[in-house]
Amino acid sequence: MSVDDDISDVQQRLLDFYGIHVEPEMGRYVLRRLAQAGSALRELPVMGGNARTGLPVRLLIDPSRIVTPSVVS
Repeated sequence: MSVDDDISDVQQRLLDFYGIHVEPEMGRYVLRRLAQAGSALRELPVMGGNARTGLPVRLLIDPSRIVTPSVVS
């Protein structure tokens, strides 16, 4: 899988699990943080837009909900 595919996967998982639409830059940030901290990371701040209303949101998410084997490797 390419980096762009991983970013798209993270974006889709954030949308599915949290209802947050994020830009590719935030997807890259999430991937970087997951690669750096791995399983030690308990909370991850994410900024994006509410998928229904478009209002900006900032949430602390549980990274274990968006981790896939391709994201961690």
